[in-house]
Amino acid sequence: MRRRRYLPWALAAFFAQHGIAALIFASLHRPLKADLWFWYMPFQKVADLRSVPDWVSIVALTGMLVSGWVLASLSFRRCADANISGWFAAPVVAPLFQFFVVVGLSLRPSRAPENSAAAEISADQGGLPAATLGMLAGVGLILCAVVIGALGFGVYGYGLFVVMPFLTGALSGFLANRNGDIGARQTSVLVFGTSVIGGVMLVLCALEGIVCILMAAPLGLGAAILGGKLGRRIAGKGERSMKHSLMSVSLLPLLFASEQMMPSLSILDTEQTIEVGAPPALVWQTLLHMDAINPAPSLPFRLGVAYPQRAEIVGKGVGALRLGVFSTGVARERITEWAPDRKLAFIVESDPPAMREMSPYKHVHAPHVRGYFTTLSTSFELAPMAGGRTRIVERTSHRLRLDPIFYWMPMARWVVGENNARVLAYIRDHAEAMQREREIRL
Repeated sequence: MRRRRYLPWALAAFFAQHGIAALIFASLHRPLKADLWFWYMPFQKVADLRSVPDWVSIVALTGMLVSGWVLASLSFRRCADANISGWFAAPVVAPLFQFFVVVGLSLRPSRAPENSAAAEISADQGGLPAATLGMLAGVGLILCAVVIGALGFGVYGYGLFVVMPFLTGALSGFLANRNGDIGARQTSVLVFGTSVIGGVMLVLCALEGIVCILMAAPLGLGAAILGGKLGRRIAGKGERSMKHSLMSVSLLPLLFASEQMMPSLSILDTEQTIEVGAPPALVWQTLLHMDAINPAPSLPFRLGVAYPQRAEIVGKGVGALRLGVFSTGVARERITEWAPDRKLAFIVESDPPAMREMSPYKHVHAPHVRGYFTTLSTSFELAPMAGGRTRIVERTSHRLRLDPIFYWMPMARWVVGENNARVLAYIRDHAEAMQREREIRL
C-alpha cells in the first residue's frame, strides 16, 4: 500500500475512534472537552465518565480493538510497500503508539524488494520444530511480560491484556511459519495452545490464579489469534530475521512504564433501591447490627471473588468505626453521617483483597487483588412510606485501576450489584422478621 493510499485510510481508522467517542458523549448528553489529550487518546475521555451504562463500555472496547486491528493490517501492507520489516506495524495496536506509527510509515518512501525470490517459502520446510519453537517463545514472552509488567511496574493495563497477547500470537505465528507455511488454521490452533499453556504456567509459577486467567481469557485469546495472523503474514513475506520481532517485543517495557506514569483510573458509582415491609426504626437497627448474611452467594463468589458476610459498628455517631467482614478479610470503615432512622454513610479506610486467588499455592504473586479495585464510600438512606414501610437507597462509589477499563467495568459493576443486592436483601428480610415478631407480641 503506497503512502498516498495508506495515509487517508490510516487517518480514517485512527479518527474513527474520535467519532465514536464524540457520539458516546452526545448520546449521554455530556459535554466533551476536545483538548490535546482527546486528540491523542480519545477513549480515555470516555473512560473518565461516571455513571454510564454498560453499552458505553461495549461500544468503546469494540471501537478500540477494531481500530487497532485495521491499523495493524494497513500498516503491515505499508511496510511491505516500503520494503521494511512487517514488525514495524505491530506496535500500532497500542493506542499509545498509533499516532507515531502512522506518521512514521507515511513518511517512508516506497522501495522495491532487493530480492523478490526471498519472499517465496515452501510449505514443507516448517513442521514440528518450527511450531515447537513458536510455542516456547510465546510462553516465555507471557511469563516475562507478567513478571515485568505486573511485578516490576505494577500495572494491569492495555499493554498486559491486549498488546502482550497480540505480540505473543505474532511471535508464535511468525516462528511457526518462518521456514514454511503451516496454514491459517494450524497457526490459530498453535497460538491458542500457546496462550493456554502460558496461562497454565502463570498458575504453576504462582504469578496468577485460575479465576483471573479465566476472566482475562476472552480478551487475551482474541488478541493473540489476531496477532498470530499478522505473524504468519510477516513470515509469508519471506522475512527470516528475529531482530525486528525482538525489537517489537522490547517495546513492552516502554509501554508498561508509560502506563505506570499515566495509570488508567475510573470511578464506578452505583445506586440500588429496595422496599422493606418494616418502619425505618427497625431498618436502622438492622443496619447497626448485621449478623451473618445468608444464603450462600453465586458461583463466582464461591470461587474467590470477595463478598460481604457481616458487619459491626464500634462506637456511635460520626467518627465511629465500622468493620465490614468479607470473605477475603475485614474492611475498616469510618462513619461520616449518622442520622438515626434516616441515613448512615461511611468511607472505606482500608479494603480487604478484591478476591482470593484459586491456586495450588497458599500465596500468589498477583498485586491486582489489592488496590486495583477498591470501595471508596457507601451510604444507606431510609425514606418512610405509607403503611409502615421503608424505602432504602444504597449508594456506593468504587475506584477501578484495571485497563482496558471498558472490558473490566461491566464485570466490576456486576460484582458490586450482586454484593449490594445481597446486603439489601438481608436488611429487608431481617427487618421484616423483626416486624413480624413485634406484631406477634402485640
